[in-house]
Amino acid sequence: MYADYHMHTFFSFDGEASAEQSALSAMNKGLDEICFTDHLDFDLHPVVHLPDFSARAEEIRRLRALFPGLTIRLGAEVSLRDPLCAQQAREAMAGHEFDFIIGSVHTVDGISAWADAYYEGKSQQEAYQLYVETIWRALPTLPEMNVLGHFDFVAKYAPYPDRALRLSHAPEIFDLIFRQLAEEGKAMEINTASWQQDAPWGLDIFTRFRQLGGQFVTIGSDTHGYERVGARFQEALALAQAAGIPWLATFSGGNPIYHRI
Repeated sequence: MYADYHMHTFFSFDGEASAEQSALSAMNKGLDEICFTDHLDFDLHPVVHLPDFSARAEEIRRLRALFPGLTIRLGAEVSLRDPLCAQQAREAMAGHEFDFIIGSVHTVDGISAWADAYYEGKSQQEAYQLYVETIWRALPTLPEMNVLGHFDFVAKYAPYPDRALRLSHAPEIFDLIFRQLAEEGKAMEINTASWQQDAPWGLDIFTRFRQLGGQFVTIGSDTHGYERVGARFQEALALAQAAGIPWLATFSGGNPIYHRI
C-alpha cells in the first residue's frame, strides 16, 4: 500500500497546488491512495484558517470520477492548542464528511513553532522539550483525531546543525504521549517533510512508541504543492519496519484499514 496521508491544496491557506494537480501527480507516481488534509486552524485566533469544506467535497467527487484508479479520501489537519480551539474546529467540521483527522501542534504559547522568535533565548533542549510538553497538554482536547501529526514539527526549521528531535529530548513526556495514543487506538504519523534534505530520523521515537503499545502509523509528505506528493515514502516505510511497527493505516469514515508493513 502506497498512501500519502498528509497533503494540502489551494483549500489550505498556504496551499500551492490544486487537488487535481496533486491527484494527477499521485497517479503518475503510482500511489494507491491519497488523503487531502487541508489546514483547520484556530490556534492563533483571531487569525483563522478555515477551508471551504463543501466546495472541496464537490471537487473530490469530481476527481474520484476522473481518477478511478486512485482512492481519494477527505481529511483535515486540525491545529491543537486547548479545549476552546478544539471546540471551534469541531463546530467547523460539523456536517461535513471526513475520513481522517490529523491533530497537530503548530504553536507554543501563542508563537508559531517554526518562527525564529520561538527559538530565541532557548537552548535546543529547552525549545524541543517545551514543544513536546505542549503536545502532551493539547492531546486530550480533540478525541476525534486519528493520528498525531508531525511530532517533530519544531525541528523542521530549527536553527541547529543537527535538527533531529530525539527521544532523549523529553523521554518522560514522550512516554505519556505514546501510552495515551496506544490506549486510545491512535497512530503516530511519519512526516517526511520535517527531514527536509537530511537523513531520516525517528527510529528511537517509533521504537519506543511500539514498546508502549503502538500498533500502526500513517505516512505523509505534508506537501503543499504537487512535486512532493509521496516524497520519501520508502524511507518512511523502512523506518517503521526497523521500529517494529506492524501496520500502516489508511482510513475510511474515521475507521482504520490496516496494511501489513
